[in-house]
Amino acid sequence: MATNGTGSTQPMEAESGSSEDVGRGHWGSKAEFVLSCIGLSVGIGNVWRFPYLAYENGGAAFLFPYIILLVLIGKPMYLMETALGQYSQLGPMNVWRCAPVMQGVGFAMVILSLITAIYYNQLMAYTLYYMFASFASQVPWADCDPKWADENCFKVGGLYPCARYNLSGPTDTVNCTTKSESSATQFWQRGVLRLDKGGLREFGDIGEIQWDLTLCLLLSWVVVFLCLMKGVKSSGKAVYFTATFPYFILIALLVVGVRLEGAMKGLTFLFVPRWDELFSVNIWRKAAEQMFFSLSVSWGGLIMFGSYNKFRNKVHIDAFIVSSLDFITSLIASVAIFSVLGAMSHDLGIDIRNLAASGPGLAFIAYPEAISRTLPIPQLWSVLFFFMLFTLGLDSEFALLETVLTAIYDTFPRSRSHKIKLTGLLCVSCFLLAIPLCATLGQYIFSLMDTFGGGIGVLLIATFELIALHWVYGVRRFSDDLKFMIGYNPSMFWKVCWVFIAPVSLIVLFVYSVFIWENPTYNGVEYPDWGIAVGWFLAAISVGMIPLVFVLTFLKMLFTGKIRDLFKPASNWGPGCPEARKMLLASHANFDMNETKYGIDNPALDSRYYAQ
Repeated sequence: MATNGTGSTQPMEAESGSSEDVGRGHWGSKAEFVLSCIGLSVGIGNVWRFPYLAYENGGAAFLFPYIILLVLIGKPMYLMETALGQYSQLGPMNVWRCAPVMQGVGFAMVILSLITAIYYNQLMAYTLYYMFASFASQVPWADCDPKWADENCFKVGGLYPCARYNLSGPTDTVNCTTKSESSATQFWQRGVLRLDKGGLREFGDIGEIQWDLTLCLLLSWVVVFLCLMKGVKSSGKAVYFTATFPYFILIALLVVGVRLEGAMKGLTFLFVPRWDELFSVNIWRKAAEQMFFSLSVSWGGLIMFGSYNKFRNKVHIDAFIVSSLDFITSLIASVAIFSVLGAMSHDLGIDIRNLAASGPGLAFIAYPEAISRTLPIPQLWSVLFFFMLFTLGLDSEFALLETVLTAIYDTFPRSRSHKIKLTGLLCVSCFLLAIPLCATLGQYIFSLMDTFGGGIGVLLIATFELIALHWVYGVRRFSDDLKFMIGYNPSMFWKVCWVFIAPVSLIVLFVYSVFIWENPTYNGVEYPDWGIAVGWFLAAISVGMIPLVFVLTFLKMLFTGKIRDLFKPASNWGPGCPEARKMLLASHANFDMNETKYGIDNPALDSRYYAQ
């Protein structure tokens, strides 16, 4: 008996397989898809995370492994995910009809996106807070305000950065002590976060809720809801602004920054290689983490975006353009950031290593401090900079939430008629769950969620995603699906990357990460045992779905006598486009008629070799 071209011995349904595809929309234009992918891939992390990692891990010595991993893992997976979504017209939850035993990968992606959406919007709330604070006669972090500063604060605009700054006025300059903190640092920690430096203590104790931050968080969620309430029809229009506006600001900052005196000092630190660090496995691990963080592969968003494409869209061209543009954007942001930091280093007469802060500190301490010291009209540049960060975050937040919503729509087709209600309910729920992040201990919770809930499992999810699609479903089948869909036959390079290079590299990096693992800290404070346990629970509810679904599917097949079908696609797997499905059925019917005459081994008639 001939197979249906997917490997299943069950007949393929003539249409989309169920009512699940009914009412599914498409992008209004190709530009909406491309801009949405750019918005997803180009996020806040391109501004603070990439420049810091490049600087901290050897400058060009970091860029070299990043480019290699981008070519061998990032670009192949980017094409793989967008093409998979476009072919099936399904989101990350239901796309695994191609390998039902691995559907846990889809569950993991959706849960990972949901957890990330909750805390990612907190970053956007911080950008709104800073933006509103910039509408003043002087940016608030330029001076030590008695409302939040203490006796260890020194003024950003002082003549010497280690001058102790008394709240009643500047005193004589003395040597910098370990307790000295710039006004920008204290504004972030004491004025915005009101950080309790004692860390998490008793379970349930989150400190005092800060209602100004909570209102910023609420406003951010309202904006997200308004842009998402009609699905891709509304978010697709929003990205025309949110995906393009940041480039105008980044380029403006770059032009202004590189012209500042001392800018080359920052660019030298960024780009001059320290080749002795190239052979450090840790640098390769950091480069891989940043690649996943930046391109947003293995989070489900790219599959979701691809699913709203028209079936014949030349997705391989789009994937190449967007994945390349993401890297270019990271370089532009790095130049814009470090040219200004170099100018600040020159102005202060101190090493730039003492200016570059890790994590969000680069966006909320070092760069605001540099703006207030080096750029003309700092209020204007500050408003533009933080509004740019907000728009960058919006696009990523759209994708995270739409990934969850698409999973709901695909699983419960009738829910598509209640998009506004579902979107509102999801946004309200995420807002309520994120309120603890606005407390005085909220930054400890944020760091915990970022480490365990949003980051630790991505390498594993990516590994199992590659195994599911190219080992279980089969790289030959997937390549033939691509050829049938757009007439593009992936070269041997792509196939080797999908089958061997990418999964093996990710397994090696994951094993190394486990080997060097240490419990995370924040601000030098260790987490209590219950905090670490909560973190591992967050990781388990996403990644843990992969083995759980595998075991449940195995037991179901075992007890129903279908164990031979364990690694076969579902009967309703196939092209999501009804017309394409009919074409495929016609080719199968032609194969069945000629099977006896020519034999099943004739590759020219094998149903896996689709014809346009």
